[in-house]
Amino acid sequence: MANYSELAKGILNECGGVENIAVVNHCATRLRLTLNDVAAMKEETLKAVPGVMGLVVRGQEVQIVIGTDVGSVYAAFIKLGNFKKGGKVNENGKKNIFGTIVDFVSGTFVPILPILVAAGLIQAVLTICTTFFGLSAENNTYIILNAINTAGFYFLPLFLGYSAARKLGVNPMMGAFLGGVLVTAAINNAAGLDFLGIPVTQATYNGSVFPVILGVLFMWLIDKGLDKILPKAIKFFAKPLLTMLVVVPVTLVALGPLGIILGNWIAAALGFVNQHLGWLSVGLMGALTPLLVMTGMNQALFPFVFAALESSGFDAFVMPGMLAANVAVGAAALAVWIKSKNTDTKALALSAGLTGVMGITEPSIFGVLLPYKRPFFGAMIGGAVGGLFAGIVQLKQYAVVSPGFCALPTFISPDGSMGNFWMAVITLVISVAVSFAATWLLGFEDKKTEA
Repeated sequence: MANYSELAKGILNECGGVENIAVVNHCATRLRLTLNDVAAMKEETLKAVPGVMGLVVRGQEVQIVIGTDVGSVYAAFIKLGNFKKGGKVNENGKKNIFGTIVDFVSGTFVPILPILVAAGLIQAVLTICTTFFGLSAENNTYIILNAINTAGFYFLPLFLGYSAARKLGVNPMMGAFLGGVLVTAAINNAAGLDFLGIPVTQATYNGSVFPVILGVLFMWLIDKGLDKILPKAIKFFAKPLLTMLVVVPVTLVALGPLGIILGNWIAAALGFVNQHLGWLSVGLMGALTPLLVMTGMNQALFPFVFAALESSGFDAFVMPGMLAANVAVGAAALAVWIKSKNTDTKALALSAGLTGVMGITEPSIFGVLLPYKRPFFGAMIGGAVGGLFAGIVQLKQYAVVSPGFCALPTFISPDGSMGNFWMAVITLVISVAVSFAATWLLGFEDKKTEA
């Protein structure tokens, strides 16, 4: 993408200009804008802006699919309109409750994914080094690399606290502060604690997800209340002091244990589904993931993945299904690349297809599959068949990395056994082969190359 400034200018113009932008944010592949007036957006001309692959409109928010260059477009967009960075929830936006929840979950989890990807891949590297190259756990190199892996997951409440607070418009450092309290040695898994005589439930917070999120949601309420009642002269020091004095005890006594219970319930529910409908449930995930990505609903699955990892150390439902789906989407785009006679289509399909099999599917879905329609169904067929196989063999992923070719090391069991890894390879091959063949057989109406 040669000129990010021009792309940003085109998007801004078609969205109604600077005065119509309430919030600017982005995820892995989409520029996310909350608009003051959705009616002022020119949807058809926005879709036609060079570099825009597709749109997802949800209430006041418009998600503009850019691809992996979205960070550069975001930076150009921020500079162009002199916008404030951040993803505060627009309290005046007319979103339904479900849409608001999805937006909050997405805005909280997506920013921390690079940390978890790095930590997860380091774990895979350590498994490979200890299994095949004899690296000892006492070796200093192992100790340093293991510290990267450990920190990524042990301090997860800090990262989530920061991200959730930022999404809600609270000082993100206060959210991180709350996460830090939960993982301190004096609190984390400590027995016999009480606050003013009220018993504090013993709970393990390192690596947890829901306790700090519930705590930050409560912090948001307290923050809003204190903003209204505290005099400006004392707000700078009084608000953070009173916030922590109220939020920490309530989190430790009630919200933290509730979050642990919620996480356990989700993990148990996923385990039940996987145990009794394993092959079918993973197959459905493989088939439906392109639809989830298309609507942005895939982001809502992160809490389920984290709950499974926290409880069992692996996910045998969502991520294996997405492995089948992602490579199937990429394979469908590659089939279009080979079969199309249109020069521009071939260039886009090759780039999007390669990105898809690596685990990032939005360019393929919005740039190739949806415009040609039938390849979208080819990808769903490939994802379903690959997912069914993954479910039958109970495929497991041991780290949070967008599933695709590059994520294969995360399917190696921490004990060094390779059986699960080879099942992941077979899942990948089945998904690619079936998706490619289905797309080829279904065909599509090729665009004519302009003279």
